Amino acid sequence: MFKSVTFEVIGDQRLNCEKCEQRVARLLTPLQGVRQVRAQALDQRIEVLFDTVAVEAAVIAERLGEAGYQTRVVSPTSGPGN
Repeated sequence: MFKSVTFEVIGDQRLNCEKCEQRVARLLTPLQGVRQVRAQALDQRIEVLFDTVAVEAAVIAERLGEAGYQTRVVSPTSGPGN
């Protein structure tokens, strides 16, 4: 089942530019089950569409944390096909 979750960057390390957005996409896309990543520096949001059978939102948040991005979930929603 696919699910979309939005993380808000709340720590000291912020999304500052397009390169930061691309870095986040490169960081998360290789995770098994992650289908789409959209990071937005303007509002400090990272939207991820993923397969809940293959990966959990907590694993995605952990990967972001390892890269220095402290986040919190602001809107978990069900994705297409549910």
